[in-house]
Amino acid sequence: MFLNPDHVTIAVADTERAIAFFALLGFRKEHVATIDGGVPARYMGMPGMKAQHITLALEGANPRFEIQLLVFEPTPGADPGAHPTNLRQRGFNHLGFRVDDIEAATAHLVANGVTMLSDEMDYISRKLRLFEGPEGITLELVQWGDGPRAPE
Repeated sequence: MFLNPDHVTIAVADTERAIAFFALLGFRKEHVATIDGGVPARYMGMPGMKAQHITLALEGANPRFEIQLLVFEPTPGADPGAHPTNLRQRGFNHLGFRVDDIEAATAHLVANGVTMLSDEMDYISRKLRLFEGPEGITLELVQWGDGPRAPE
């Protein structure tokens, strides 16, 4: 039986920028490992893979939730024809973060230079707002009803 999301893995080129960005959302760096071939690389279907694997844990989350950063060596090139914030492409679309005050969360992100990708929208008992993360990925703020919890 499925319980809840455990983690999202994102490949990044600028490690420090990604760590600083997710710190704005309440994540802290917890573990760093080096993948240089071996079991992890074979598991991912890339036997010769070399990368840093950085685990960021969301402080106070229950259940636990992680963002795992992969920093490939060498860094792969960017494909300008397939920008991740294009929500019409196949594959990763976006990741939503539940917040208790969407206006305060928006102000915090904007004050730290984060680009908002949409206006706030009311949809199915939620307030929503898209924003841009590291490497151009799309993320979303989600506020349920009058507070942080979804209806039971």
